[in-house]
Amino acid sequence: MNIMEIVSGKRVNSAIIHPLLLTRELARRGHRVTLVCRPGAWIGDQVAEDPVEVIRCELTRWPTDELRRIAQVIRQQEIDVVHTHMSRAHAFGVLLRWFARTPSVATAQSRHVQLHWMFNDRVIAVSDATRRYHATYNLVRDDRIVTIPNFVGDRPRNVRAEVAREETRRELQLANDAIVLGMLGERTFAHGLQHLVRALPRIVQAAPRASLVVIGQKTVDDQTSEVHTMAAKLGVADRLVWTAPPSDLSALLAALDLFVMPSANEVQPLALLEAMAAGLPVVTTSAAGMAEYVDHGRTGLLVRPDDSEVLAKTIVSLIEDDNLRIRLGAEARKHFRRRFSPETVVPAIEGVFEDVASQRRAA
Repeated sequence: MNIMEIVSGKRVNSAIIHPLLLTRELARRGHRVTLVCRPGAWIGDQVAEDPVEVIRCELTRWPTDELRRIAQVIRQQEIDVVHTHMSRAHAFGVLLRWFARTPSVATAQSRHVQLHWMFNDRVIAVSDATRRYHATYNLVRDDRIVTIPNFVGDRPRNVRAEVAREETRRELQLANDAIVLGMLGERTFAHGLQHLVRALPRIVQAAPRASLVVIGQKTVDDQTSEVHTMAAKLGVADRLVWTAPPSDLSALLAALDLFVMPSANEVQPLALLEAMAAGLPVVTTSAAGMAEYVDHGRTGLLVRPDDSEVLAKTIVSLIEDDNLRIRLGAEARKHFRRRFSPETVVPAIEGVFEDVASQRRAA
């Protein structure tokens, strides 16, 4: 198929990682992929070595010059389907649907009331909770919305090899016999870091050599400063290790004993999938969307959002039970491969593309 991916975000975050992985995977599977992104966008630079045509466009809707320019590209390249990511691209995509008479598919990775959703040929929701939201509040018809979860690349089974584990711990100045928790994401309250920091004193009491590695961006804002202050007041500041995400997470994940994601409102937990793919036991919250990715007691453990006491108790139970950690990590990896690997998710997305394209051809 000839597929146009349109992404409006300029910096790197989880909402950008998904279309990047999908663009590469579609190209690898033999599709002709055109990526439309804004000037200076991070994603455009990442596919420089991939068989993907990149078109820079500000995605402005008025005046209509850019709409007409991209519509002309669609006609010249005989694009079968336009697939959009993030709000600016979504609005641009539904207008292209009318300008170029090409079916539009939008991936919903957030929940906001916006008019454009109902005008797509199909909406892909990354969770059932997201699907219900858009069906209820954005009036997307049931026959035009489908749940397909996010995916991340499968990680080889040897990513937790002892050599990678020891080298990474040495770089982070962590002892080989320490219990190391990990959290991946921007360092904001939206990801629940403050609850994990509040839980640390009890965790350290149960495991005196426990540490927390926070894998995030190197930016410092008011919330990050507040977390630093909180950790100092609780006497656990020396148990936090801050590090920027590397280009390859494998070695960093290998250094961890368990992964924690205490977010109260996460609909696209790519970080959680990275941990599951690496065979790590995971602790996350029962917030909408998150519980769809983890089967409590089998592939991970779920706790109530915003409850540091229960979070600490759950993490301590894992620290004290080596067999439980091993079992949950192994089951998490199996669960990932069944539901969230590229081999499972991308064919489902291709099926949506083929369906809307065939419907348009038949019309």
